Amino acid sequence: MTSQKNIFTSFKEIKIQSKGKKIFLFGVGNIAEKTIRKLDESFSIVDNNSNLWNTSQCGVVVDKPDSLTKLQKIKPFIIICTTSFSHVVYQLENLGFRSGNDFAVSPILNDLRIISFLESCKKNLLFSSGAPEQRSPNYGGGIYEIQVDGDTWEYKKVYSGNCYGMIKKDDQTIISDHIKVIVSLDKNYNITKSSDFFHGTRVHGIAYSDITQNYYVAACELDKILILDKNFKIIASIPLSSKYEKEKSACHHCNDVCVVGHSLYVSMFSATGNWKRDIYDGVVIEIDIESHEILGVVISGLWMPHNISFFNGSLVVLDSLRGELKKNNAQVVGKFPGFTRGIDFDGVLFFIGQSRNRNFSKYIGLSRNISIDTSVIIFDEDTKVSRSLQLPSKISEIHSILLKE
Repeated sequence: MTSQKNIFTSFKEIKIQSKGKKIFLFGVGNIAEKTIRKLDESFSIVDNNSNLWNTSQCGVVVDKPDSLTKLQKIKPFIIICTTSFSHVVYQLENLGFRSGNDFAVSPILNDLRIISFLESCKKNLLFSSGAPEQRSPNYGGGIYEIQVDGDTWEYKKVYSGNCYGMIKKDDQTIISDHIKVIVSLDKNYNITKSSDFFHGTRVHGIAYSDITQNYYVAACELDKILILDKNFKIIASIPLSSKYEKEKSACHHCNDVCVVGHSLYVSMFSATGNWKRDIYDGVVIEIDIESHEILGVVISGLWMPHNISFFNGSLVVLDSLRGELKKNNAQVVGKFPGFTRGIDFDGVLFFIGQSRNRNFSKYIGLSRNISIDTSVIIFDEDTKVSRSLQLPSKISEIHSILLKE
């Protein structure tokens, strides 16, 4: 079947594509009438419904589709004017017509473009859950694989544990595990390497630097970023402030890390270390990966921020409690009704995790729709249209999302 991107276009493109050809509208009705208003050329109309043959629309007699193949000298260009466009596309391809060159869907139907695109999406992805470990293959903490095939999806647990961060390194999936700190999994999800147990870390996000060839892990309970070498040995750490030593407990709640060049970006609940006192001055800070100097705050005003990524030249962060996706100088480009945590991007669509919102009472009065559902959201930034892949409520937490190649 033709790619959805090839069959949807603009009236400007249709004018270019149809130059020197005879225009046919495929489908009688309101969509055809709206399309006709945009055309400044003569046209013919065909329809699959035999009851409409020899009737007229806008003064043009409706013919059967067979007429498309009976033209002698002038090639046709067909504009599909029916919501059943996928069936017509299949029909035209069987008649030897090619999308773009010979036919396109009327731009009047462009709203259906993204709907059809999202509903026909086929992806394999992983998501991590930091929920308590369970023996059940269907819920509990671990790594899950979810296979999306159009309007259906299936999931299965492939690794059990309290899991948070997740990145791809060569042919391995590297995950942060509450017990093992860092674990490397092969394509069959077998453990190929793990770090020594380090008590009281409560590891979250994980990143890797090609410059230093080290791993960086957010240790939530220590208010530190742990630095591990390629053998997963802890070689150093970067304290986020001196508060931990004074308070004898974590104050900043660091969540995720992201390496871009010589910079390490860290998200945390509180820049001042006061989130336990109900001061959620959430930020993303920048750290020099070589000197370990904290360079300063790059994004502020966040409320329980989590995942940070770098897509298409822009730093992206999930402002989790508000359910906001921020990019392009930390502007809100997407807003969702749940607690957003976990993100990946395939170059066109965002894949965003939504966890059960355990802190919804903090947002009462600021949002008119607070979701407690667990799901994976497929989101198109341009149109702001999304699709939700519902997951069982027993999978209460999603922390990271990673697209499989």
